[in-house]
Amino acid sequence: MYSRLATIWPRKNYASDTTEIIDININDPISQIIVTYEPDNNPSGAHATAHPAKCVEKIEIVDGSEVLYSLSGQEAQAVDFYNNNAQPLNVMCYLNGMTSEMIFTINFGRYLFDEIYALDPRKFRNLQLKITLDIDAGGDESNDGYLTVLAQIFDSKNISPIGFLMHKRIKQYTLADSAHEYTDLPTDYPYKGLFLMAQRYGTGPEYQIDNVKLTEDNDRKIPLNHSMFQVLRNIASQWKAWQEWILVHSSTTVQYFYNTPGYWPNFAYVPWRSASLALAGVCYGGDGGRFQYDAGSDGPNASIICLGWAPHSVVPLLPRFRDDPETWYDVSQLGSLRLDVTAASSVGTAQTAEIIAQQLKNY
Repeated sequence: MYSRLATIWPRKNYASDTTEIIDININDPISQIIVTYEPDNNPSGAHATAHPAKCVEKIEIVDGSEVLYSLSGQEAQAVDFYNNNAQPLNVMCYLNGMTSEMIFTINFGRYLFDEIYALDPRKFRNLQLKITLDIDAGGDESNDGYLTVLAQIFDSKNISPIGFLMHKRIKQYTLADSAHEYTDLPTDYPYKGLFLMAQRYGTGPEYQIDNVKLTEDNDRKIPLNHSMFQVLRNIASQWKAWQEWILVHSSTTVQYFYNTPGYWPNFAYVPWRSASLALAGVCYGGDGGRFQYDAGSDGPNASIICLGWAPHSVVPLLPRFRDDPETWYDVSQLGSLRLDVTAASSVGTAQTAEIIAQQLKNY
């Protein structure tokens, strides 16, 4: 076959926090690695714990001491969305005794089965995948879950990729009211994407970040100098909206549940049951990734459709480049590249921001 879906790590149950270190014993070029984690739900209180993706604390790909990929589960989902302009086939489920299905796709090419850019294991000595699980960090009081790792690989077709997409969190820092945060960005490889994450429940990223400025060689050229409102309206809008469905249990007590879009999420709701029922329910909020749900009666489950932008409050700072690498942001000739992020006037306590880079690395 031209390609096939290979198993790197078969489905395995975990009942405690762990870091699983997995050798990548594949010789064929890899287009994608797909990590799936299924956290269960054991609700006992009024509110869910957090977004199910938070159970995957960190995903890394390393070759000895060299880091090729290093993102949290939430960051991985967001960057995958911006790479493919499509969200993974997640199942957002907060029902007792059921599991969510969280998918984290690691893209090494511009698209699935890109013959020019892929991870070629033959170019490395000791490729390993490291996945850190925090069992009860997401879902609804999860106490165990299932991890699976698959790969989309080239099979009978012999290709010679010239490079791959590398993903890393460049920085995490604590926001302070109206403060500037200056970050010297790497200039070793071209950028396909540069992202800023500023997630705070109940608050969209446009109210956590005031302004973003990207400057080359000490302001010799300023490619970006705009408010977060302008970035969201004019850059993030180049991608389609994130749309997901969420299964929840109903209660006359207001409950918090978690959604993926952080900017202007909207909701539609129907009862999720086989018989008709006169049940009124309302959804409210959702900015930053958490919404309120209040039902007219206890018990019946509900299916909620959520649509919005900026998954996990991750915002792209560069335009949506074409698949032609010649159009990407080549910084190799620069002496310096600095990001200046100005926080909003009231960012809350112990709220963080993360800077994420997606770069093209040639072999």
